[in-house]
Parts: sequence; structure tokens; C-alpha cells
Amino acid sequence: MTIFFDSAEDADELVAALRSEGFTTSLEREGFAGEDDSEDRAWVLHVEPFDDRVVAMVDVYGGWLPGDERLAPTPLDLPAAPKRIKRSDG
Repeated sequence: MTIFFDSAEDADELVAALRSEGFTTSLEREGFAGEDDSEDRAWVLHVEPFDDRVVAMVDVYGGWLPGDERLAPTPLDLPAAPKRIKRSDG
């Protein structure tokens, strides 16, 4: 299974934790479609075997799983139009 990270440090910490428990891991950088800047590429961690313990650790170490809808933020309640401020030139 694949786990994504924005931070190399977070990915390295999870790799160390997983390896200490006997998991096999490999870590690499992967660009998403349309990304030109190599610094914006995500860290991709592959883990075998993949089980519920790994999922719990992903949440702790700041990674995300493809299609994980639990991480989708609640949309902000934004106004439909710009706020107009009345000025008094009194």
C-alpha cells in the first residue's frame, strides 16, 4: 500500500517506526500530474504488509492514504459576495 507525505522528516519517522516492528518499507519522491517544481513532489512510502496498525500510524505521523476522505477539511462558510463597508465622510 502507498502512503503520501509532504514532509521528508515525517516520512522518515514513520519508516523507522514501521521497520522497528518488522514491516518492509521503501521511500521515494513522486510528482503529481502538472507539477514542475521538484521541491513540491510528495514523499511516497510503500509498506508491506499493510494492516490496521499501519493506518493508525499514518494518522500519527502526518501522512495520508489515496482516497482517504477522512482528511478532507470542512469547507469554509464564505459569503456569496464581497463585504461592502460604508464610509461616513462626516
